[in-house]
Amino acid sequence: MRTFTRRTAMLTGAMMSLMLVAGCSGGKDAADTKAEPASVEVDSGPAYALITQPVGKTAPADYVAQLSAAKKAGATVLLLRSKPSVEGPEGFASLAVVTFPDGGAYDAWSKDAAAKLGKDLLLRRADLLVDARAKTADPKAAYVVSHYEALVPADAYTGYTKAYISPNMDGQKAGGVMTGYAMYYEREPVPGVKGNRTILVKQYVDEAAFGKSEAIKEKNKLELLKNPEWKKINDTKETIRKDISGTLALPETVD
Repeated sequence: MRTFTRRTAMLTGAMMSLMLVAGCSGGKDAADTKAEPASVEVDSGPAYALITQPVGKTAPADYVAQLSAAKKAGATVLLLRSKPSVEGPEGFASLAVVTFPDGGAYDAWSKDAAAKLGKDLLLRRADLLVDARAKTADPKAAYVVSHYEALVPADAYTGYTKAYISPNMDGQKAGGVMTGYAMYYEREPVPGVKGNRTILVKQYVDEAAFGKSEAIKEKNKLELLKNPEWKKINDTKETIRKDISGTLALPETVD
C-alpha cells in the first residue's frame, strides 16, 4: 500500500467540506480536482496488480498457468470469474487481483507480463486505499465487484471510502452476509474511461448471503441517513465518482 503524505490526513479530516464544495459548484470543482495529480509519492509494503479480462475478450490459453507462476514466486492471487446477475452491467469476464510482497517483486514480474498476457487483457498497477479484506479466502464465497470512474485523486478517494463506503460495508458485515471488502485505485486509466478506475471488491459468505444483502444494506442506509455528515456525502457522491459496472463473480482456484 502507498505511504500517504500529511496532506492525506488533512484531506481525510476535511472530506465533508470537499463534498459540499463540489456539490454546490455543480461539479466544476470536482472536474478541477480530477486534473490535480495525487500527492502520494512514496511506495512501501505490498504492490497490487489488477488484471482485467473485458467481456468478449480472450485470455491466453496459459493464463491460469501464468498466475500460478506468479503465486509460486511469492505473490498471492485472487482470480474471479463473472456470473450473470441482476447486480448491474458486467464489468469483466475475469478479474485477477495479484498481490506482490513489494514494488521490486512487481517490477520484476511486470517486465514480461504485458507481452505474455496478450493484447486483450488490461494490466494496471493499483493502490489499496482501504483494506478490510477477509483473513481467509473461502472457495464457497461469492464476490461483487463495483467499478467506478474516480473524479478525485487517490488521497481524497480514500477519505470518501472511509467516511461513506465503509459504514455501509460494515453494516453488511455486522448483518452476517459480508466477510470483507477492499477498495483499489488504478494508477493509469483504461480505454473508454476518462478518469482512473476504482474497484470495490466485496466478499460475501456465499451466493445465498449475497441474495440477502440488499435488504440489510437498505435497512442500514436508513440509519446512516440520520447522520447529517453521511447524508451530505450521499447527496454529492456523483461529484466524486461515476458508476461503471457491478459484477457478481465466483473465485477460481489458482494452484
